[in-house]
Amino acid sequence: MMKVVFPLNDVILREVETPRTVEAPIFSNGYWQLNQNEFSMQVKGVGRFYACNGKEIDYAPGEGATRASVELYLNGSVYGAILHQRDILPLHGSSFVWNEQGILLCGESGAGKSSLTAGFCFAGAEFLTDDVTPLVFKKDKPVIVPLSDRIKLWNDALQQLNQESNNLHAIYPGQEKYYFPIKNELHDFYPLHRIFILEIAEGSSIKVEKLKGVQLFTALRNEIYRWEYLAAMSKTEARHVDKLISIARSVDVFKVQRPAGIRIDEMIGFLKMHIDEITLHRDEVSPKIY
Repeated sequence: MMKVVFPLNDVILREVETPRTVEAPIFSNGYWQLNQNEFSMQVKGVGRFYACNGKEIDYAPGEGATRASVELYLNGSVYGAILHQRDILPLHGSSFVWNEQGILLCGESGAGKSSLTAGFCFAGAEFLTDDVTPLVFKKDKPVIVPLSDRIKLWNDALQQLNQESNNLHAIYPGQEKYYFPIKNELHDFYPLHRIFILEIAEGSSIKVEKLKGVQLFTALRNEIYRWEYLAAMSKTEARHVDKLISIARSVDVFKVQRPAGIRIDEMIGFLKMHIDEITLHRDEVSPKIY
């Protein structure tokens, strides 16, 4: 038996020889199969997975699969399915608390969400989540559910952050990406104040723009974690739209274009300055170049 870690302790996890299947999928692409209440997935070399009703998971590790690789998919795609089934909005980002501000860094893989979050935490921020950030709503305002206890970092990011990889678990054998344990001192929901959507861009300058209107809503929609699942979950999708509107009304959202080669400490310095500036002045921010 393979003992695995999952963020939600009230989900029933079963290691089985043959997971259940989605008998009547609304969406299927040969990799995922879904309907409103069920999800299944097959990953070559890792295993097969099934989740239903926001509370049950079957998993069957593949031959030779490592615990780290199985947990990668359990804590990613399967976790996302469980959150959608529970009607919890997951955004594709990492989060922390800096100067009493709940900060969420979103963006595509490789944009720097995890490495920047780790850097902030090493500088004194309180860690909340990595890669998948569940949001619930209190009085129509978003709050972060802090469920993560580790962060995924490439070896080059560890080197920039002056951390060693010797005793860390590699996510895949032969790949220099590791789980880095990071203590989460906050166990209660934390209000979300700022979202930075990170993009890699050409050039040597950092550009930041406050998003508004349709551009803002579209950007938030694109940051829903595993938004593809919603093709089979029309009820969930409709409720998520209302949640995105609530975020747009109550949270400052910025698009940040960063050069590909910029160092982590330089980006952290920029974000610290920007967060502190907005916190102090709350002025309307027009596009800037730094």
